[in-house]
Amino acid sequence: MSDELPVLGWKEHVSLPDWGIPRLRAKLDTGARTSALHVEDDEVIDEHEHEGQILPVVTFHVLVGSRETPTRHEVEAPVVGYKVVRDTGGKAQRRPVVRTRIVIGPLDTEADVTLTTRHGMNFRMLIGRLTMEDRCLVDPARGYLRTSPPPAPR
Repeated sequence: MSDELPVLGWKEHVSLPDWGIPRLRAKLDTGARTSALHVEDDEVIDEHEHEGQILPVVTFHVLVGSRETPTRHEVEAPVVGYKVVRDTGGKAQRRPVVRTRIVIGPLDTEADVTLTTRHGMNFRMLIGRLTMEDRCLVDPARGYLRTSPPPAPR
């Protein structure tokens, strides 16, 4: 089965086409169960029903581009649930979960993504095991196997 799965690097560029985001640097983190996205200015604007529950619809900003001069991309998405996630220090945090399409080279899948604050982290997005499971392999020694690396700083 592994011969059929695409091999991705430990870091790649991802596309979030449902939200109009063509390119975002992400870490493929086999140590994380759930995918996570750094967002800012999240706000509840409405509510919707999902699997018998009334849940919020939120807007938030995704920072796209360079760390020095990012572009703020506004997204509106329904929350499909909540997950309690533990950080590397063991601290638990309850995070909203949204669902979106994620494209990484040949991998094109719909996935649950937790919304969080990742200030000071090297990657604005983590792709967790549940998104990658049975869909790809990750080479921990190499990055950007399926997408081009970011341009070198000037």
